[in-house]
Amino acid sequence: MPSLFTAHPPVLETAYSELKRRAFEQASVLVGTPGSVGERMVNERAFLYRQFYDADGRKRAEYIGPADLPSARASAEAVRERIAETNGLLAQARLLARQGYVRVDAHAGSVVAALANHGLFRAGAVLVGSHAYGVLLNELGIRGAAFRTEDVDVARDARLQLSAGSVSFAQMLEDSHIVFAPVPGFDRKTPPTSFKAPGRHGLRVDLLVPTSGREVGVKAIPELDAHATALPHLRYLLAEPVDAILVGRENVTPVRVPSPERFAWHKALLSQVRTTTGEKITKDLHQAAVLFAVLAEREPGALADAWRAMDSKRKARVGGARVRDLLVAHGQIRAADVLSEIIA
Repeated sequence: MPSLFTAHPPVLETAYSELKRRAFEQASVLVGTPGSVGERMVNERAFLYRQFYDADGRKRAEYIGPADLPSARASAEAVRERIAETNGLLAQARLLARQGYVRVDAHAGSVVAALANHGLFRAGAVLVGSHAYGVLLNELGIRGAAFRTEDVDVARDARLQLSAGSVSFAQMLEDSHIVFAPVPGFDRKTPPTSFKAPGRHGLRVDLLVPTSGREVGVKAIPELDAHATALPHLRYLLAEPVDAILVGRENVTPVRVPSPERFAWHKALLSQVRTTTGEKITKDLHQAAVLFAVLAEREPGALADAWRAMDSKRKARVGGARVRDLLVAHGQIRAADVLSEIIA
């Protein structure tokens, strides 16, 4: 079988670290292509705009102000600097993507950028799901098997510490310049917890929260004027998140994602407790195996600490044997032994 992962050379890891540092220095993230600053004449008066293309390829313009006002000209110059900054980030991101770093499409990138600009991740939200897995591959400096997802999954545990005057989650999504509609549940009386965009890309944004029970439910998120799907086992995943970046085709966005060791154990657990079968369980096992293989080599202590942090009921349900078998099948004998020692 092919290897579960390939490590990027140190020079690329250094380039990624530099990209991450510069991304976190952004005051905010430009949504859409970086674009340019231009003028429009209205009733013989010039007005300044940032002109760009959104994720669907539509040309858009963001108003800056009258060209004859010093304050507007200063704002336009600041926008030009942000455009230049973003173009520099994207040039570096393209080089990394050509070498196998994960880069998301314009739609996912626009959504996450819009949420980040509203302070969602600084306030305590965590990007989860397959996009978080792709982020972790980049953070660990490895290249894994390709993954495909059309969902953006955002979770929170405690109430988000948003600034005063923050807007609803639906309004945050509007700033992505993608039209979303709430997705009704099976029970029409149940409030929606997901938003879906029309069209062939089928982008879906899901809000998630933990529940202490075993049943999936729906809970209100009052600070976002929204509802979320309440999932068992999620609280464990959300503890101790790490700062990271989502590398996109049009922007590079600071986010928070689960720690790789908790992500690995959580995936091993999900592979056993899912009520569905087939593709999702296969993906759970594969993602768990990749992260175990890397961490067993680099940070076995982190894996052990994350295991100790899991309660006994969940430990009893973790699919350790199946992950170990997958590691052995891919020649990751050391990782398989580390896994066996931890759960013994």
